[in-house]
Amino acid sequence: MPWIPGNEYIDGRSKNFIDGTVEEKGKVKAEGELSADIMRPQGAKGPIPFVIMLHGCDGFGRVERKWGRDYGGRLVGAGYGVLLLDSFGSRGLGPDGVCSDPSQLTWARRRADDAYAALDWLIGQKIVDPKRVYVLGRSNGATTTLIIMNRAIGDLHEHMFAGGFAMQPSCYLMKNVEFYAPVHLFLAEKDEATSPILCGQMAESKRSIPVKTVLWKGVNHSFEDH
Repeated sequence: MPWIPGNEYIDGRSKNFIDGTVEEKGKVKAEGELSADIMRPQGAKGPIPFVIMLHGCDGFGRVERKWGRDYGGRLVGAGYGVLLLDSFGSRGLGPDGVCSDPSQLTWARRRADDAYAALDWLIGQKIVDPKRVYVLGRSNGATTTLIIMNRAIGDLHEHMFAGGFAMQPSCYLMKNVEFYAPVHLFLAEKDEATSPILCGQMAESKRSIPVKTVLWKGVNHSFEDH
């Protein structure tokens, strides 16, 4: 997998990343398949804009699949295609392997490569407008979104995203990251899992492409599920 020098959080060069998870029996496979659901507007013809949606650290279980269908359905209604990308199911990775262990945040780095693989696949199928494919993630998937939009990561790939939307991401060590396309943060004021203050500080730092922020008042990290 490509990586960038820096810190283990962003570049993924941690023991867990290199050796694989317990579920992967200590080995990172050179090749594999990921599960994904695709939703498209009825009667859509030719290349259309698409959004790749990324789940949180729980994976696409019942709750987050409902979220994906809900938000994805709204995007489909607006004329976008949607790909719900499952990074954990085919790897046998459950929430206990990511949500409960801070060191597993390096999974966000690996998932960035998953999203680029999905982008390449969509373009190869000729069903998307290659200049209008976006990424939208929540929680761990939102952190993945910030890593995806990092210019140093994007430069490793043939195709890049038109923009990123991050719902309740972790902005740890992201303050000085340069993004290659617009990034929008959606933060929960009472987030108990990630710091909206840290993300606000990141958004305020000077960069060539500004970060836009929306703060949802009076809600916690997983308010979408209630």
